[in-house]
Amino acid sequence: MLRVILLSFFLLLPQSLWAALPAGEQDAAKNSWEIILWFLSAEFLVNMAINIVLVVIVIALTFIVSKFIQSKLFHYLEAANIGDEASKEEIIGVISRTMNIFVLITWFSISLWILWVDLGIFMGWIWFGIWFTLRTFLTNFISGIIIVSQGSYHIGDLIEIWSQRWRITKIQALFTEIEELDGTIFNIPNVRFFEENVRNFHTNDKRRIDVEVVVWYETDILQAKKVLGKVVSNFPMVLSAPASDVIIWKLWDNWVELTLRFWVSSKENYITLKSNVTETVNLAFKQTNIHIPYPQMTLSWQLDNNK
Repeated sequence: MLRVILLSFFLLLPQSLWAALPAGEQDAAKNSWEIILWFLSAEFLVNMAINIVLVVIVIALTFIVSKFIQSKLFHYLEAANIGDEASKEEIIGVISRTMNIFVLITWFSISLWILWVDLGIFMGWIWFGIWFTLRTFLTNFISGIIIVSQGSYHIGDLIEIWSQRWRITKIQALFTEIEELDGTIFNIPNVRFFEENVRNFHTNDKRRIDVEVVVWYETDILQAKKVLGKVVSNFPMVLSAPASDVIIWKLWDNWVELTLRFWVSSKENYITLKSNVTETVNLAFKQTNIHIPYPQMTLSWQLDNNK
């Protein structure tokens, strides 16, 4: 962006110098050396010096206004309960860089106006360049502010997006860092949280875990339920309310499917806890002679005695 502005300045400098000539002298100076003499005249140099002083004043004023606005925004973010310290620092940094860009554009536009440059066509191109360059930046930046300010997502949250589960490891101004359960790290644009279907397993302070088991039809279902209830009661991280329960989920061809349902805090490690409960259920079934069935097929045939 800075290179574009500087290039435009040098391209428009001749126009600025030409515009400095009095209207009546422009036509007369087209085919003569009078334009050179005018640029070296005391009147032109005095006017140019005055304009340069005005440009310096504009630079100072825009710098002061920028610092004032930035300080107010920084105090607001520091006082507000918005995200963690890393997120605040990232947002403050992006705001600072954005303000510097707008200050540069404002100073440059006013300076060109003071130096008699026609800004009509130039500002049209410059604002087109700003929109084309900052469109993606602004959408992700605004999305990041909404994510942090609303508190919909936090570092450590387990989410599901694109049919996969991830854990949020860092929320930044433009991107959010997520980690797959196998340790793979991805950076996704913040706007994706509003464009995609995202499930957050930590939105509620508790979540339910289901453990499915199957038993033979000959098994005493009441005994199996008591064993499952005793197993889950031995885990202190299981919440007492809502209470855990065991339901008959489905009757299959060869077995009965039971589902043990219990609630834990959303901060608990869901996968590890479910694995530990499943392992304990398997051991408890073996100790109480409750057998887990396996697929089987009965074949019968009739012998032909005539052969």
